[in-house]
Amino acid sequence: QVFSASDITAVPGSDAFWKQIKKQGIPLLTSRADNQCGITFLWRDPQGAENCSPYKAVFIDVYSHTPHPTRQLTSLVRLTGTDVWYWQTQLPADWLGSYVLLPAKNTQLPPAKSAQQSSSDVAAAVRGWWINLLQQSGQADVLNLRAPHVDGNGRELSALILPGAAVHAQLRDEKCLPAQGRLHHWRWHNALLGAERDVWCYRCGTGRDLPLVIFLDGQRWARSKGFFAQLDALTHSGEFPPAVYLFIDSVSSDVRSRELTCNSAFWLMLQQELLADAQRLEAFSSAAQKTIVAGQSFGGLAALYAALNWPQRFGNVLSQSGSFWWPDVNEEAGNGLLTRHVRSSAPVLSELNVELQIGCYEDGMLGVNHAMYEALNVAGAHVSFQQFRGGHDWLCWHSELLSGLKRLFSVI
Repeated sequence: QVFSASDITAVPGSDAFWKQIKKQGIPLLTSRADNQCGITFLWRDPQGAENCSPYKAVFIDVYSHTPHPTRQLTSLVRLTGTDVWYWQTQLPADWLGSYVLLPAKNTQLPPAKSAQQSSSDVAAAVRGWWINLLQQSGQADVLNLRAPHVDGNGRELSALILPGAAVHAQLRDEKCLPAQGRLHHWRWHNALLGAERDVWCYRCGTGRDLPLVIFLDGQRWARSKGFFAQLDALTHSGEFPPAVYLFIDSVSSDVRSRELTCNSAFWLMLQQELLADAQRLEAFSSAAQKTIVAGQSFGGLAALYAALNWPQRFGNVLSQSGSFWWPDVNEEAGNGLLTRHVRSSAPVLSELNVELQIGCYEDGMLGVNHAMYEALNVAGAHVSFQQFRGGHDWLCWHSELLSGLKRLFSVI
């Protein structure tokens, strides 16, 4: 019996069954003695049973848990004769991460493999198919009781937060309160950069010469429900000082991969134009020691690049899962361009504060981030290395972002 370990007693597929599921919420959890949780995911076929439904598969991507789709696809299984699709797995009881469902009809199934295709050609075909499927049918879990969150591309994801997860209190509290600070929103266009984008400037608290926090991939945070209110709450409680927050849209994957990979033009234009525009709206400090740059993945790389090249303006860095392998994605020995740059520096980084964060499930990223930590330490920077329980995941970054900002605020 698939659901015997839960409180679901109704016949699977019946109206009473789905009523119970909707009340209890998905995923269904079963505690285990080995500090693991049994997890059951469900999806309700809107067209009914297999004899009247065009859906032939329901793929699932549980970040940092299911294999990459180019290696192995993970799909729910239909309970024969019903509208129930299910998949079961087990995870550590302190798991925190995102997942997405991808229902597929006849015309959306993965490409067929031929004997003539090389393994790289097969992987490329599957990758292209997967990206298209994500765009066409990727969806948050409507049966999950937590509100969806979004990734950097605005795609909705569902949260899987197990009972033992170390989650910032602001994420556990799902009340979506209105923002209390002062918000400015405008479009910034620079001919040299060639991309028009949204920018948000948000002030929490009052005062002049306030600290400035710059968020790369700012659209992810500015458009996240309740994020401004979370900053308000942390300011009101005294955990954060009054500050100004600047959120910069990364526009698209192509623009992001161009601007956030050690691009001097982006940072010059930001300093010459954008910061001046924002400072006319809010009175924040121009001092490097009162400025924090925060970013994730490519953004984590870019944040540190800015501080290394313009130390007179950017004195504090919060780098989450920094892509310090760049420009070679296969780099694992700690010889990425920026790491080599830090190693070649004399120990003159004593004014720089850096927090590096990396998830314990980011196997390919742990080495390059630890190598950067060692290089910064030798170069004299004030650097901390935080390894969190999670993966390359916006949900994990959200929780750790708030904790990391608190630590950096305490030293500026």
